[in-house]
Amino acid sequence: MTLKAELHRPDFGVRVIIVWKAIKGCLLTLLGVAAILLRHSDLHELATEVVDWFGLDPASPRLAHLLDRLTSMTPSRITLVGIGALVVAGVMFVESWGLHRRRMWAEWLTVIMTGALIPLEIYHLASHPSLGKVLTLLANVAIVLYLLRHRGLSRR
Repeated sequence: MTLKAELHRPDFGVRVIIVWKAIKGCLLTLLGVAAILLRHSDLHELATEVVDWFGLDPASPRLAHLLDRLTSMTPSRITLVGIGALVVAGVMFVESWGLHRRRMWAEWLTVIMTGALIPLEIYHLASHPSLGKVLTLLANVAIVLYLLRHRGLSRR
């Protein structure tokens, strides 16, 4: 690999962030498309069938609560959730592409978008603690700190 190509290749930490954002973008795209396609379906019944298919107990307190929340979802609310997921997925893909292309604006966009979610994540963690929420919070704090440090070191 030439020196010029090596200078333009993102380091390992940035590559991990790129992959993480791309995976989240793909998952949010799937969620958004599914929500829009299924907006007129009985989501509670469909989700119960999926839970059964995975061999889980739909009567367990945590799953029953999630399944019950689906009964109050109107088609317009489901459509909004789908559109919101697609918009956030688009931002994730823009962040990934910009980080891959070593654009400074993408680093700042990622810091701002990821950092803006941290207070909300802390609120949700405080109200309903779970290991997944702790790991998500730690990952997002690590991303923000890494990119801020990365930006500071690359200016020297």
